[in-house]
Amino acid sequence: MNLVSYEFVACQDSKKGVLILSEFAGAAQSLGAGALLVNPWNITEVASSIGCALDMAEDEREKRHRHNFEHVTTHTAQVWAETFVSELNDTIVEAQLRTRQVPPSLPVKTAVERYLQARNRLLILGFNATLTAPVDAPGRRGADQIKEMETSLHPDLKEPLTILCADPKTTIVVLSGSDRNMLDENFGDYNLWLAAENGMFLRLTKGEWMTTMPEHLNMDWVESVQDVFDYFTERTPRSYVEVRETSLVWNFKFADVEFGRLQARDMLQHLWTGPISNAAVDVVQGSRSVEVRPVGVTKGAAIDRILGEIVHSKCLATPIDYVLCLGHFLGKDEDIYSFFDPELPRDALGTTRGKVLESVKSFPDRRMMHRCSSLKNSGKSNHGRPRRSTSFSERRTSNQNGGNYRHHQENAAWHEGSSVLDLKGENYFSCAVSRKCSTARYLLPSEEVVSFLKELAEASRIADG
Repeated sequence: MNLVSYEFVACQDSKKGVLILSEFAGAAQSLGAGALLVNPWNITEVASSIGCALDMAEDEREKRHRHNFEHVTTHTAQVWAETFVSELNDTIVEAQLRTRQVPPSLPVKTAVERYLQARNRLLILGFNATLTAPVDAPGRRGADQIKEMETSLHPDLKEPLTILCADPKTTIVVLSGSDRNMLDENFGDYNLWLAAENGMFLRLTKGEWMTTMPEHLNMDWVESVQDVFDYFTERTPRSYVEVRETSLVWNFKFADVEFGRLQARDMLQHLWTGPISNAAVDVVQGSRSVEVRPVGVTKGAAIDRILGEIVHSKCLATPIDYVLCLGHFLGKDEDIYSFFDPELPRDALGTTRGKVLESVKSFPDRRMMHRCSSLKNSGKSNHGRPRRSTSFSERRTSNQNGGNYRHHQENAAWHEGSSVLDLKGENYFSCAVSRKCSTARYLLPSEEVVSFLKELAEASRIADG
């Protein structure tokens, strides 16, 4: 590094000499504010700057010199070395923290044993990159490429899911960002709950779709965001846009990965400087996707209403004492893990988890039976306007005339689902699929999901005789 300019400033404390510096010199970035910057190849400009320096007023000379002198005396080699070493230490600490955040592998045998001991189990399963067939298959050409782009349930999971769904002690929820049609096509024949678009739509496969979507959801940003997505889709082979009712997703999981990531970075710049600069939306970037959704729409935010709807539809006789939450959920949706974690402080979750199933025990039997029978007698999927899933407070108002409903304390009114949990730490298994940086308790590689669910199903089948 050329230190001549720095040495000149250090030696001019008494004379207050003027520094003329090339605009191409590295020192121009640090001393440029107090120096006269010139283009050394422009002789006229250099001569003019020399004349300006010779004729400069003394107060301006002193002001320029003071600025540069302060910089030179404070940014010493010692300060630079200390800063460099400090940043190296910070990097080590950050790396250690990231390493600690990598969850341990799922203890499969323990999870199966706890499953068999439980009286009422809840399995929450993701769909994409969890229950889907693998898509990375190098060497496919022609018609196989088209087939590869179809998202579908892994064929080896059909039998295990059938066995698990048939267990009366087990409730399964497939919670996905995919739309209703996608979930219906893959899970319409199973006896389980489907939660589409991050929990904004819900139905038992024997019932009709209902919505947990907040009223007055602002979706004015959709058209402008879709224009940006379409622009990049045309320029990224094998990428596509998923138009959902509550979000838009640009997906490049079937495209070249490196090129797709470059395009995604460029796309984010277009979005932030244009369509969503003032919109109330969240941009969720996955490993091979970019999703734009309204603020506050997450799987964790929807799970309370989903659980409350399940409670009032399934006639639960005992509280849920086993929860398996398994999925490739993005960081924005990992609040679902903290919702169920019994070892987190109650205040941090904003919920009150009762150990007694008061909301179910006190709910009128007639209404519960009517709700269950109406769901069973309903037809298959109805993609018209879905009925709204009523909140806990709405149900409480509608049952006040009956006189036989004892409501919860006020601060638990909006968290009906969490009051049906009798969950201990050893019976809760939150598991991230192929996501090493996760708030989940455990990690499971995507290639081991099939074998784990098979083992769970086989144990369930043997236990039921």
